[in-house]
Amino acid sequence: MILLFGWLLMTAVVAALAFAYTSQRRRERVRRQGAVPHGFVRTDEVNIDPTTGVRQRVWYNPYTGERYYETLDE
Repeated sequence: MILLFGWLLMTAVVAALAFAYTSQRRRERVRRQGAVPHGFVRTDEVNIDPTTGVRQRVWYNPYTGERYYETLDE
């Protein structure tokens, strides 16, 4: 019984890690393509990155709270 529980727990952890890894890779691929991800809403906020001096428009996902920064000039 303990072996079964350990096997199920290990399977759940591996599945969660695999999901997190693929989700992160998908987000990075979308960011590299320069397209705003689905579900994001444009805001009026524009930031200037202090390290590079590049202007960035802020997009916001109201469902997840995640922010996406679109580069305006390079």
